[in-house]
Amino acid sequence: MSAREPWSLVEIRAAVAADAEVIADFLASMDRDGLYERHFAHGEAPNRALIERLTKLDGSRRTMYLAVGADNTVIGHAEYVAAGETAEFALMVLPAWRGAGIGGELLGALLAAAARAGLPEMHGLIQATNTRAIRLARKLGFRARPGDDRTTVIVSRLCQATWNAETDSASSLCQKPPEPLRHDPDRTPLHRCPCP
Repeated sequence: MSAREPWSLVEIRAAVAADAEVIADFLASMDRDGLYERHFAHGEAPNRALIERLTKLDGSRRTMYLAVGADNTVIGHAEYVAAGETAEFALMVLPAWRGAGIGGELLGALLAAAARAGLPEMHGLIQATNTRAIRLARKLGFRARPGDDRTTVIVSRLCQATWNAETDSASSLCQKPPEPLRHDPDRTPLHRCPCP
């Protein structure tokens, strides 16, 4: 599949535990830079941790979405883990599909799920060199500021969200971004420099 194929061939859907094999194939197809931008580390441990999180999904505090092609091949992945009232997100898209709008669709699905779950805050930790991800987050209403070590950017969106069941969409009133929060505890040990 290429990024030029129509959107009608791509489905954004919630991940389930049975997706472990297709996600493993997706991770094996991901480029080294993409994996590092997502995990802040190299090696198999971050990939195994991501697959293990499939068994902990509840659709509210832990949510994962996949962009799936017509042949059931995963081309994009996004997830959030909530702590308190804050959801931390992360996503990645296969190189051939970057720039095709997949990341925006996935992040939009996460925002909608967070609104349905009553989570008013969302943030992500992005490498400062990952300008694509920073630009995408800003486009969807996140504010960006430098992370603690200048190699990262924290994107934040603090919202009072309301969920409209008829249109299956969230509307929100964004306010100032929250103070830096500790990075997702599931991934913290995998990073070279976790947030405080």
